[in-house]
Parts: sequence; C-alpha cells; structure tokens
Amino acid sequence: MHFTMHFTQAYDSPLAVAVAAGGAALPPLLKLNTMMQKNGQDLAACTQLPIEIEVGQEFVYRSIFACPVSRDQSTADNPPKLLPCNHVLCEQSILKIARSRSRVFKCPYCPMEARPDNLRLLIFPDVE
Repeated sequence: MHFTMHFTQAYDSPLAVAVAAGGAALPPLLKLNTMMQKNGQDLAACTQLPIEIEVGQEFVYRSIFACPVSRDQSTADNPPKLLPCNHVLCEQSILKIARSRSRVFKCPYCPMEARPDNLRLLIFPDVE
C-alpha cells in the first residue's frame, strides 16, 4: 500500500484530482443550472449551492496538519493554533517558543508578536 493511500491523502497530482472531481460534479451542476434557468434564477448569482453535489468517496481526504516547527502531526493533545499573522503552529511548539502561556513571543516566520493564551484553535473536521 502506498504511503499516501494509508493516510487517505491524494495519490495523484492535485491537478488530476481537481479535474476528476470537476468531471464528476459537472453533470449535476449542468442539470441544476438548466433547472434554475427554467425558473428564472441564475446559478452564478448564488453564494452557495442550493444542493449538495456528491463526487464520491475517492475525493474525500482527511485533513491533517503537520507543524512546520516540530514537523509533528497535530493531535487532540497538540492542536494547531492560528497566530494573528495567520501562520499556524502546534500548541506544543508555541509553548516551547513562548516558555509560558502568558508570555509574548515572536512568530518564527515573521516579526508579528502573539501570546499563547490569545490564539485561535483550528479544528479540522474528521471525515469518516
């Protein structure tokens, strides 16, 4: 079994996956567009699709995050946190850099400062 298949990540190139998913979604989208036009509505004016488009399980991937500092995969005990500069690090890396939850620290990728107790928790939905 290929490594990426084990972790349900894309084995093919991102472009090939996007084209294949688009090909699977195109027929229902065309049908929806035709139905909406008959009712005098414009699909392009919608900010959200009125129906869910099923593209198949082969296009469902688990969201994972690997901390760029520690290179560890995030877990429930070590969740990813969003810094004010929009960089993302795992909580344990942030605490190592800051040395305390209330101490101001500098982002390792830019000059922006932050405090560990003021960061947003990022939640990646668990797709089963």
